[in-house]
Amino acid sequence: MSVFDINNVSQKKQRTSDKPLVMLVDDEVENINVLRQLLESNFQIITGLNGQEALQLIDNMVDPQQVQLIISDQRMPELTGIEFLEKIVDKMPETIRIILTGYSDTQVIIDSINKAKLYKFMTKPFDPVELSLTVQRGVEAFQMRRELIDYTTKLERQVMERTEDLVCKNEELALALEKLEKVSLTDQLTGAHNRHFLNQFLPQELAKLKRDTTQLKQEHNIGFIMLDIDFFKKVNDEHGHDAGDKVLMQFTQVLQATCRESDWVVRWGGEEFIVVARGLTSGGLENLAERIRKNIESHIFDIGFEQTIKKTCSLGVVSYPFINEEINELTWENTLNLADLALYAAKNSGRNTWIHFFEKEIQQPQRLYEDAMKDLKSLIVNGVISYTSSTSSEKIDL
Repeated sequence: MSVFDINNVSQKKQRTSDKPLVMLVDDEVENINVLRQLLESNFQIITGLNGQEALQLIDNMVDPQQVQLIISDQRMPELTGIEFLEKIVDKMPETIRIILTGYSDTQVIIDSINKAKLYKFMTKPFDPVELSLTVQRGVEAFQMRRELIDYTTKLERQVMERTEDLVCKNEELALALEKLEKVSLTDQLTGAHNRHFLNQFLPQELAKLKRDTTQLKQEHNIGFIMLDIDFFKKVNDEHGHDAGDKVLMQFTQVLQATCRESDWVVRWGGEEFIVVARGLTSGGLENLAERIRKNIESHIFDIGFEQTIKKTCSLGVVSYPFINEEINELTWENTLNLADLALYAAKNSGRNTWIHFFEKEIQQPQRLYEDAMKDLKSLIVNGVISYTSSTSSEKIDL
């Protein structure tokens, strides 16, 4: 008859008692009674007469991990202590395991350590004080290990949660930075690129252009078209600034629709814009300028309240490098200023036109920019700089 009563492991008792749960397994009732009397003041005790009954008890438990320590006799019917403990290693890995035996068999000791992952191997007759101390130390080891596992698990969970939170925050930050970068590079009214965009990305394009100056061809140049809306101030004065904003937004849309996807449309300031076109010959750049001029001229601008107006634009056209043989002589800012001079000439020549400046016979390239800023007319008269225009007139007013 078994000496263990399954009622003595009720979940209520296991939950409410502060005493650690210890299992005793021995085929001698007297031995179990001695161990019980020795330990029950400090521990909850459950018992089994052999390994099979102990396994049944463990299988019926909701949480076998509640058993903090097992003391098993080695020589028992059906299952030896080592075989019993070996079967529960995977199911109860943290539970402390102690073997009691009346035989000091070296091979048994070795097998106990290797197979059953034993905490202690003790021989009979045992010293009650030593056994009590061993059980106490074993339970303490179990609890420390359990606390360490709980702490590690909690820490890993916190790390995982914080890592997930950090990943989420990093993604949010990346999106925010992306939006901020886009805002910083975009004109808020028109959606066109802005000066900051041009200052940031144009030097990269110029670096590509300069990598192989020995094979520099005209179609590799970068074209600048500087343009503004003719008599734009009248829109604000006569119809208000809201109407002016509508014109600027529609003007940008016409530019973007006319230009290629690879071209940059940049709002330079006020009603002044720049188109940066790569990979066009001089003729191709002039064709683009003419298409822009015609499309703006033919567009009907809706300024609200069922009112529409017509507008035109003037354009100044140049290419970088302005001096093909001296790519480093003029900066892109210098070249853009020459486009501004061409735009100024277009406005002085009747507006709604484009003028294209290009080199002709430059003898002193190092003086070209300074001379152009001082007296552009002389350079044109002397054949240093030449031009073409969308008008039939052979002369332009500088």
